[in-house]
Amino acid sequence: MRTFRTTRTKVLALALAFVLAVPALTPVGAQSGTAQPAQRAVSQAANASSEEADKLHVVLLVFGHKGGISAACQKDCKALKAALEAAFADDVERLVIHDLSVKNPKTGKVHTTNETLEVIKGLKVGNNDNVLVFQSGHGGIGDRNNPEMSHRLLMDGGSLTRAQIQRPIEARKPRGLISLTDCCSGISKKSGGRPAPEQVSVVDANLDTIRNLTLRPRGVVSITAAEDGKLASASFRGANPAKAGSAFTVAMLRLWYNDVTYTSWVQFFPALKAETRLASGGRHAARAFQLRDGSVAAAVLNIAPPRIGVPLWRFDPWR
Repeated sequence: MRTFRTTRTKVLALALAFVLAVPALTPVGAQSGTAQPAQRAVSQAANASSEEADKLHVVLLVFGHKGGISAACQKDCKALKAALEAAFADDVERLVIHDLSVKNPKTGKVHTTNETLEVIKGLKVGNNDNVLVFQSGHGGIGDRNNPEMSHRLLMDGGSLTRAQIQRPIEARKPRGLISLTDCCSGISKKSGGRPAPEQVSVVDANLDTIRNLTLRPRGVVSITAAEDGKLASASFRGANPAKAGSAFTVAMLRLWYNDVTYTSWVQFFPALKAETRLASGGRHAARAFQLRDGSVAAAVLNIAPPRIGVPLWRFDPWR
């Protein structure tokens, strides 16, 4: 055990030294290796000069017009939107909100699956822009071996998997993608099949925290409200400064309306996980699929070796 810890320490130290020597990390799209070398060099040079994204594009998705948990889900979207608007009050041009939690003004009805995809695929995202997708509603995991991409999110007008939402955005090569879902993570009995919908279960905002978590990331951050196989709560316990409705969103905004300032998602997630457990009365805690936010801590943690006794294919440092 002592030898392993010594080796791990050396690996982490070398990794940290390597990361500090790298001038900048590439945008989301460049991670796939599809960009040409010249294009990749231009993107890195452009992003290296900016600690923040130029703009934040926000997509709000909800199960909020059909009774049941709808009221709580609508409160979640409204509370998150209000916090972001407060954080960008002095430079509103950097915040672009696509609010699909309200009815489509063209039809007077909730947004259908196709209409939602049209908005997502039509985002005009620059390579130094970040995208934040927030969903509050029902959810379930279709494949226990691929929980992130098979995570199906149910909104009023239909359902989409995280893959259907995230991949078109990643194809546009933004600087960063932040995917936050306040929904259940129940696992389908027929692994790989479509899961049945499941019930999800004032002070001023800390503007520095909000801007740090939305403008500084480079890469993919993907978080949901509950661990694999668990239901999320559409109620909460404790303080609710942002007037949200569900435990995960209440917990996240509780931390956003706090004197403690967070600078990265890697730093923020342990607090979010603990706060979600408190807000849900111990029924569930936040689960991170990815925390690749471009910070030094994320780079080191993502290449750290697995714990003894954990097979490589099952290693997941975020659970």
